[in-house]
Amino acid sequence: MSRERNPPSRNVATVTATVAHALFEYARGQGHDPRALAARFDLSLDEVAAIDARIPAPTAQRLWAELPTILGDDNLGLHLGLHLAPMGALLPVLVMTNAATLGDGLVRGLEFQRVLGEGSEWVWGTGADGVVRIHYEFSDPVAAAPRHALEFGFSLLVLAARGVAGDDVAPAEMRFRHARPKDGREQDELFRCPIHYSQPRDEVHMRAELLSRPVRTANPMLLSHLEAHGRQLLSECAPSDTFAGRVERVVRSIVPREPSLDEVAEAMGCASRTLQRRLRDEGTSLQALFEKVRFERACELLRDRTLGVRAVAIELGFSEQAAFHRAFVRWSGMSPGRWRAALKSPAR
Repeated sequence: MSRERNPPSRNVATVTATVAHALFEYARGQGHDPRALAARFDLSLDEVAAIDARIPAPTAQRLWAELPTILGDDNLGLHLGLHLAPMGALLPVLVMTNAATLGDGLVRGLEFQRVLGEGSEWVWGTGADGVVRIHYEFSDPVAAAPRHALEFGFSLLVLAARGVAGDDVAPAEMRFRHARPKDGREQDELFRCPIHYSQPRDEVHMRAELLSRPVRTANPMLLSHLEAHGRQLLSECAPSDTFAGRVERVVRSIVPREPSLDEVAEAMGCASRTLQRRLRDEGTSLQALFEKVRFERACELLRDRTLGVRAVAIELGFSEQAAFHRAFVRWSGMSPGRWRAALKSPAR
């Protein structure tokens, strides 16, 4: 009798099991036993094959961290994207390939990012140059998609777009938080655009004229069904307006001053112990939320080049610039000066 596996706790962020199943099936094609691999991660191959199955986000993190070594494939994300592109595979991609234009499809498809992974989203914006910039945001740095997961998502998106709008489809530019791979030639060949590594955030830039291209496989009826299904799946995901999210808004109203436990509890209408317990149940703490808000505010201020780093430190409530420097390195892995320089002149 197989060991009973419990569904993921709703206090733990989850991701779609579709990608895990695809990874195991890809491994089968490379000569590995998919059932043994699934069991290694305390998963059942049959259970992850279910169309709406979900797995804990930490398990997905382990998959992306360990499978490249197990399979001996340092470009696993790219290769899985190439493998799945002809099938569409993921809801946002299926939505994109059935919309009227690439741009319309991206807007509609990215609405369902939370179906793929709770606690993350893709944010869309257009610069003064008319280039559309789409960047990846996550509510907890620990839960951020790792290198291979991001390369998988980006490659699947670009390859699917080429399949329905022309083989010459290519981003204007791409940026990744992770360092350049030892051999980045496959990334260069697949994306066909400048790729910048060790950046403050993950982004893909698309020219407006490219996004206006019609989609050859547009199907309004199928699109309507896909979106209805997507909205149902969203309703089953953990709500985005969590208790921690509401606490974060209170913290944001207090920063740069460090909030006390008692004043936040009063604002939330609960006891201090209740505040601590509910945040702990959601995998966070008041201090973690304070650090998150401070980091986001620091990034906003650093984008204003009229402000010196010392002025940013003071604005954030740091008593000295050195303390801000240490905090920013802890948050982002790089100094404030390097982070700011990367915005202006990304290095290959």
